[in-house]
Amino acid sequence: MSKMPLFFIVVVAIIVVAASFRFVQQRREKMDNDAAPLMQKRVVVSNKREKVLNDRRSRQQAVTPAGSEMRYDVSFKPEQGGLEVSFRVEAEQYHQLTVGDRGTLSYKGSRFVDFKAEP
Repeated sequence: MSKMPLFFIVVVAIIVVAASFRFVQQRREKMDNDAAPLMQKRVVVSNKREKVLNDRRSRQQAVTPAGSEMRYDVSFKPEQGGLEVSFRVEAEQYHQLTVGDRGTLSYKGSRFVDFKAEP
């Protein structure tokens, strides 16, 4: 057997193992989030970040500009002190929040559920 096909088989095997590991990791996180209790905390919105998701290579962008798909992250700091927590949220939720808003954060594991601002 020549070295080139053996090398190709090893590379494909590494890719399959890495993809399988990532898939199992994501499934485990989803199951942990589903099993986690609904937590609620009084928090302050401490930071908001939006990032353009770039799924094209530079040559493709020269021909067709990147789409406007965005990722939205919001950080919350507990009013009573403690560690800041960050969650990925949908665009509608992101635009309803303002840094400095106070309210009740609801979450399950590492999944954002809701934020109810105080009037």
